[in-house]
Amino acid sequence: MRRKFSLIMIITLVVIALFAWSPWIKESYAKERAVKLFERAWLNVADGCGFACHGCGAESWKKVPFGAQVTLEYACGMLSADTPENHQRTDVFVSFLGKVYGLPAP
Repeated sequence: MRRKFSLIMIITLVVIALFAWSPWIKESYAKERAVKLFERAWLNVADGCGFACHGCGAESWKKVPFGAQVTLEYACGMLSADTPENHQRTDVFVSFLGKVYGLPAP
């Protein structure tokens, strides 16, 4: 019984470590997933937010436990000028399951 419990604990720790490392979350996947879900959220919002501005999109990413953090730069509304001062930035989390958290809501 004790040996079975030890084996279950070792397997559980290995699975948790694998999810924390998330080797299947690559830069291209994390950025594409964040951009895709951002665009889907704002799809039917008139004069909403998007990436149709100079320098906008998925700017950077970094690996974090259980996924990746992606920095998005975007603009909202009718811009008087497409300048960096009119852009907004947000950090979103792409989990090891492919879910994206922290997107600005319409």
